Amino acid sequence: MVAPSPGSRWGIGLSHQGTVPTIVLDMTIIWGDQIGLRPFEDPISDDEAACLYHWCRDEDLLRWSGGTPTDLALPEFCERLDRDRQDAFDHRMVFFILTRARTLIGRIGVFAIDWTRRDGELGIVIGETTEWDKGYGRAAITLLLQHLFEMTRLERVYLFTYPENVRAQRCFAACGFRPCATARRFSIERGEYDGIEMEITRGEFLERWNPRARTFPSIAQKCPNESSLR
Repeated sequence: MVAPSPGSRWGIGLSHQGTVPTIVLDMTIIWGDQIGLRPFEDPISDDEAACLYHWCRDEDLLRWSGGTPTDLALPEFCERLDRDRQDAFDHRMVFFILTRARTLIGRIGVFAIDWTRRDGELGIVIGETTEWDKGYGRAAITLLLQHLFEMTRLERVYLFTYPENVRAQRCFAACGFRPCATARRFSIERGEYDGIEMEITRGEFLERWNPRARTFPSIAQKCPNESSLR
């Protein structure tokens, strides 16, 4: 796995003087101005597990993320969640999204990471619908992108969204993603459909946040080699 934990435990505080989002690393939590990203592998409370369970049974929420409601009982769900969190994966980075009050409101991650192509697929859900329209999704995506482009060798992050999900597309565009293709996709609920693919590259992100910088001058330099991040 491209593990954020070793880097985040350095306890480094960063400020790029307004050119890129501020990152503050608090043990394993990566803090931005609005939200924090806590690694998926870190311990979770019973209340947080129950919250995740609720999201996985919310049909309205899952309709936009392409999922289907779980049929597991809460104890079985928690057992599966624990196994999933403890498994090591080389091709994903997943985080819980926290408010500044450390309240769990969502999940975000990069999946299907290909270290040859140096790209991966973004996925995000703000599970607490009462926290929608507060800028948390945009803040989480931007913070994750900065972390990825500082801490790993990824060069491109892409995503897929439903054509009618204009709200999500506007959020992604505000973070710097641009439509790049129409892709044939499949979901259990919809079957085959034409999804919109969007992408952002390392260069585009750097140009967006700091037009004069072509590389980040901070955390990435403290990583001895790429293998330590995989």
